[in-house]
Amino acid sequence: YRPSYKKLNGSAGIFSHLANLLKTKCDYKSYDMAPSWSFGKQMHSIALKKEAGMLGQRIPLDPDKLVSSNASAVIDYLTGQLAKVYPSVNANARHWLTLREELEPTIVKSFELFQQYSAKAAKKRAAKAAKHNGRL
Repeated sequence: YRPSYKKLNGSAGIFSHLANLLKTKCDYKSYDMAPSWSFGKQMHSIALKKEAGMLGQRIPLDPDKLVSSNASAVIDYLTGQLAKVYPSVNANARHWLTLREELEPTIVKSFELFQQYSAKAAKKRAAKAAKHNGRL
């Protein structure tokens, strides 16, 4: 865990749940998830495969937009990003609705955990700074 990657780490659960749902609910055969650098920052990236052959184009997903209290905005962001490369990703309304319903609690829980860990880290930093200042 590195503090500079706290949103990347905080969004990892959303990212992996999304990939699993795309495979199970949206009929993708496989996927590949990897960290990547885009616009000078660490991002998640995913490539999907619907049929036999090579994986499709890799899509970067910004962790800052995945860790949010607004689950609808996160799902809209994911839909937009995925549809740019995979226009059929939300073609089946029933599958996409199921994906939205199953992913929403993960987004909410991930945000709550992120807030808890951020508050705990801030307290630790404040205590460490106070201890350090007391020594001077």
